[in-house]
Amino acid sequence: MTKILIVDDEEMMRMVTKKILSAKYEVLAASSGAEAIELFEKEKPALILSDLLMPGMTGFEMHEILLDRYKVKIPIMYMTADDAAELEGQGFDMGAMDFIRKPFRADVLMRRIDNILSNMERISDLKEEASMDKLTGFLNKASATEAITDACRSSAGVLLVIDLDSFKLVNDIHGHDSGDEILRRFADVIRQNTRSDDIVGRAGGDEFISFCRNVTDEETVASISKRINRELLSAAREILGEDMTIPLGVSIGGVFVPTEGNDFTELFSKADKALYFVKQNGKHGYSIFGGSSEREKVEVRSSEEDLRQLSMIMGERYTGNCAFWLGQDAFSFIYKYVLRYIQSYNGVAYKVLFTLNPVSEDVDPALFSVVSQRFGDSLNHMLRKSDIMMQTKPNQYFLILPELDDQYIRNVLDRIIAMWENTENNNIAEITYATELITADDAGNGEDNRSSDS
Repeated sequence: MTKILIVDDEEMMRMVTKKILSAKYEVLAASSGAEAIELFEKEKPALILSDLLMPGMTGFEMHEILLDRYKVKIPIMYMTADDAAELEGQGFDMGAMDFIRKPFRADVLMRRIDNILSNMERISDLKEEASMDKLTGFLNKASATEAITDACRSSAGVLLVIDLDSFKLVNDIHGHDSGDEILRRFADVIRQNTRSDDIVGRAGGDEFISFCRNVTDEETVASISKRINRELLSAAREILGEDMTIPLGVSIGGVFVPTEGNDFTELFSKADKALYFVKQNGKHGYSIFGGSSEREKVEVRSSEEDLRQLSMIMGERYTGNCAFWLGQDAFSFIYKYVLRYIQSYNGVAYKVLFTLNPVSEDVDPALFSVVSQRFGDSLNHMLRKSDIMMQTKPNQYFLILPELDDQYIRNVLDRIIAMWENTENNNIAEITYATELITADDAGNGEDNRSSDS
């Protein structure tokens, strides 16, 4: 039940006010400003309802002491029999929520207090919403930084910088919707492995930050790292399929507080250095700044073992029987590699650009968008595993078809058009395409032209 603190030197006024409010609120009472300050420290009421003119300490003086002590706005409403406008102005300047004249009607007092508390709740909700990352439900970067900065000054614990390994492959191969789902599930994994008084925030993208109170030993961090990596991989396979082979995991850099200081900026830099150490030495683990994990020598492995690990981390992670559908950045690198391969080994490939356009202005844009995406999905599944595709616009797809020459391109195009003709609602759009053969000479010219432009 919401607590309200009544402060008045007149016992009868305290009794009457308490009787009015007790039906809905938990009411505390103090007969002086000094007693009210002690009760506020102990009970932290949601609102103070205080007489203005009291012997020993006025309501304003009590208010000033509380403001100076807690450095935050104190929710207070004044009761007074004095109708001087300057007193009311002074109270509002100090941050008073409202004034009410004595004697007051019970229903008026109740409505005013209800309004104050309702407005405070709405403001609190808005502040909370502004401080949260909507995707994960964690604090956003600014709010997490503020909260952890305060925690580092006053509490012992460990500051952790947490980074997802190989997360970009999820977006490139499975799309951003799957990437968002992975981030949501990862947030659940972190919640299950932290306590209610720990602070967790999303620093941006696939990087998170946490302060775990009273964690002062490396063994606990090692246990957290092991559980998070195991549970994240399990969740990823639920979302992406059991045959998912993306080396998804978590690298964690940590620093103990106050062992390494109390300044957040310096502590974050140290934790980030520890994270870099993990990233450079196999990923999927943790390192503590200045700790044994960071001082250890890099494990000596055979070249064959290193090759297997690098192949797992760097290799293609998609085993589906369809084309390699990439985002623009990844496609650009692959495209340049294909040109170099064709030039070096006298290969060939075809470039194909498919474009869909609505047949008229009356076509529903939402339905056209669905049909365009459906065409892309069908295109992806009917092409070979060696083919590469990119969606350049919502209604346009760019393909690279390696080792396909004039003898076979016609058959491929005919099959794609036949597939389109069997697509539901294909009558709302028309499809056009352009093709271009890439030979060793063309690839060489392309490489030379790019070099001369740079």
